Amino acid sequence: MGIAESGALNGRVAIITGAATGIGRASALLFARAGARVALADARAPELARTVEDVRAAGGEVESVGADLARPEACAAVVASAVRAFGRLDVVLNNAAVGTMVVGGTVETIGLDLWNLAQDVNVRAIYLVSRAAVPHMRAAGGAIVNIASVSAFRGSVERPSHAYAASKGAVLSLTRAMAASYGRDRIRVNAICPGTIRTRLSADIVDRVEDATKAGRGIPLGRIGEPEDIARCALFLASDDASFISGAHIVADGGAMAAAG
Repeated sequence: MGIAESGALNGRVAIITGAATGIGRASALLFARAGARVALADARAPELARTVEDVRAAGGEVESVGADLARPEACAAVVASAVRAFGRLDVVLNNAAVGTMVVGGTVETIGLDLWNLAQDVNVRAIYLVSRAAVPHMRAAGGAIVNIASVSAFRGSVERPSHAYAASKGAVLSLTRAMAASYGRDRIRVNAICPGTIRTRLSADIVDRVEDATKAGRGIPLGRIGEPEDIARCALFLASDDASFISGAHIVADGGAMAAAG
């Protein structure tokens, strides 16, 4: 029996940002299977509505809010909507992000507007959502899971994305700092660093990475990651099975960084 089937989040309320597609959607479905009531946020209304329908069809209890987390006021609104709907808050999965296809380039080539967008969505939104969430989590403790990236550890000659890398490095530093501050409130804060995952954010490189992997030059485990791989990791960190883990990051990349030395 898997962790979801064990009811690992029974009775808990979880916010998931960036929930319309990819890792967020997979996490919404998995968290609901694990017993959580889920509050989902995304700026893409049609895709978010489909995720909500699928969670309900699977028997989950769900609330949703359309939110562009590049707007500061939207971040607090996501938390307010969840607490209003469910009366409590136990888990936050800070997954919303703008990816390298939008904010790619070097410090010479990326415009200031796109640099700011990467920091606003990928870092500031985590700060603002967490700032609004923590007061509601103090009563019973809980877990915050931040989605970072292996880009926090390595650069790319072929596909430079300096703004994205900087934002994800900041996510790791923020995760550690929050874990140190909120441990006394029994709030655990951890991060996941995905490698190449089959989502819309990686659509421009999936074929190349798959070809390299088939040729024995890519991911040691022999496949591209799927959104469900990261969702399962997030569920573990959100559950009591990770009750003594805080301030940590988990690299989920199929062994690619290990193989790269």
